[in-house]
Amino acid sequence: MANFFSGLFGNKFPSTDKYENENKQLRSDLERFKKLEKSDSVLRYFELDTLVHSGEFKQNVTKLKKERFRHTEAFHQYKKFKEYKRSSNVKRYNKYLRKGKNEEAEKLRNTSEIQTYLGLKNYIESPDFSAVKREMNDKQRFKKSQEYLLLEEFKALSKSDDVNWFIKTKKENPFTQIDKWRLTFEDDFDGTRLDESKWITGYYWGKALMNDNYVQANEKQFFKAQNIELRNSCATIISKSEKCTGKIWDKGLGFVPQEFEYTSGIMNTGQSFRQQFGRFEAKIKFSHATPAQHAFWLLSEHLTPQVNIFSSPEKGKNKIEAGNFWMGNGQPSKSTQTLKIPGSSKDFFIYGLEWSKDKMEWKINGVTVHTITQNVPQQPMYISLSTHFTNPPNKQKLPLFMDIDWVRCYQLN
Repeated sequence: MANFFSGLFGNKFPSTDKYENENKQLRSDLERFKKLEKSDSVLRYFELDTLVHSGEFKQNVTKLKKERFRHTEAFHQYKKFKEYKRSSNVKRYNKYLRKGKNEEAEKLRNTSEIQTYLGLKNYIESPDFSAVKREMNDKQRFKKSQEYLLLEEFKALSKSDDVNWFIKTKKENPFTQIDKWRLTFEDDFDGTRLDESKWITGYYWGKALMNDNYVQANEKQFFKAQNIELRNSCATIISKSEKCTGKIWDKGLGFVPQEFEYTSGIMNTGQSFRQQFGRFEAKIKFSHATPAQHAFWLLSEHLTPQVNIFSSPEKGKNKIEAGNFWMGNGQPSKSTQTLKIPGSSKDFFIYGLEWSKDKMEWKINGVTVHTITQNVPQQPMYISLSTHFTNPPNKQKLPLFMDIDWVRCYQLN
């Protein structure tokens, strides 16, 4: 396993900027896609696409392009009129009219043949007949039709950058992964101070029980809210050599005052946000000095379960530890994986966890680095980011910094 990860995180490891930019672009594309999906241009394109490719529409276009006056019922009536006009009775009737023999003409007029002839004559001489003949003999007939206008509109929409991008994107469907996640928590730290509606700056139980900070008895630092600064759209946890008085938790004595030589910071969502299952991510950079432990972790209501999305071990530069902690048969148990990440002491990486009912996957810049399918937590957990010391640090290497560019959480849609 170790050799595998050493190879994975060499030159083949995706850069944080590339991974983040690809995800930003994908989210931007998804937003554009959803807007276009409801836009007038895209809706009209698909409406016309269905229409112009229908059999009925194509038949209409063919008729408009090929049919002429000779193909019409009006022409058929015209031919019939010419035939009747050549008959002997019609000729005799017209002759009587020309010579003023109205009595003889009237006798013929009452016959069915002359009545049919006169009906045809009235139609041939009508504006309706003239309109049909004029329209059907017009060489621009198709271009004056509604079908032509619809085809031209469809062609114009087919050349639209938005429509073409939408069609291509719909076919490729690149949003399968991103679209299944719904954002449930986010902080980009763009303000001037930490958002207290999201974060508390001490252990949850200290705030819940006495509205004060404390640390565990084995910790050498004390947590102070002042050790978390917001600069350049980052939350920075600063660990430094600084004397202060604080409380420790002693199992026998409870909360006991103690003097500390070092201070650091912690921020968690114990009072504002908890989630069972989902995706948890943060973009983080930290400076390493033995025995600092920087951590991005999930906690529950009790001591366990606890999940380290990442924790820098006390020893080993450019290493992190992914871990799961649970209570098994009444005893604390754990499963951890130590990974060597080149450049982790100077570069930002996106550390993530995908957590489902039966599985947990740890990821760095989108690449899975550790997986478990047993002892998976089944209760809501909250986010914590912190820097600890369980042994005194080298004061010459202080201050230390842990920069958090952003934190995001998602749930499956």
